[in-house]
Amino acid sequence: MENWNAIAAEVAAAVKDTGHGATLIRKGPPTGPEWDQTPGADQRIPVNLLGDTIALGLVNGSAIQAGDRREMMAAEGTTPTPADRLQIGAVTFSIVRAEPYAPGGVALFFDLILRA
Repeated sequence: MENWNAIAAEVAAAVKDTGHGATLIRKGPPTGPEWDQTPGADQRIPVNLLGDTIALGLVNGSAIQAGDRREMMAAEGTTPTPADRLQIGAVTFSIVRAEPYAPGGVALFFDLILRA
C-alpha cells in the first residue's frame, strides 16, 4: 500500500527545488457588523509552482484561451480556488481552474490554469 502523504511531501520538495515561488492572494474575511461589513485585508500565502505547457488541442477559446498559463502547485496545506489570485513576479493572474491530482485520496499537487 502506498504512503500518499510521503509521496505528497516528495512532490512538494521536487516542486520547491525545480520550480519557482509565487504568492497566492486570498480575500480576507469581512469585518464589522453584519449589516455594514467591510472587506478584510487580503491574505498573502507563499506557494511553490512548477510551470507546465498547455497542449494546443486543449486551447478551445472559451475554457482555455491562447494566453493562459498552466502551473503545478505543490499541495502544502493551501487549497487554491478560482476565487483566489496568484502573483508571479509583478503579474497577478486569476485562477481559471484548480484541480487536485489525488490518485490515492491525498492531493499530490494542484493543476492550475491561470489567466492574466
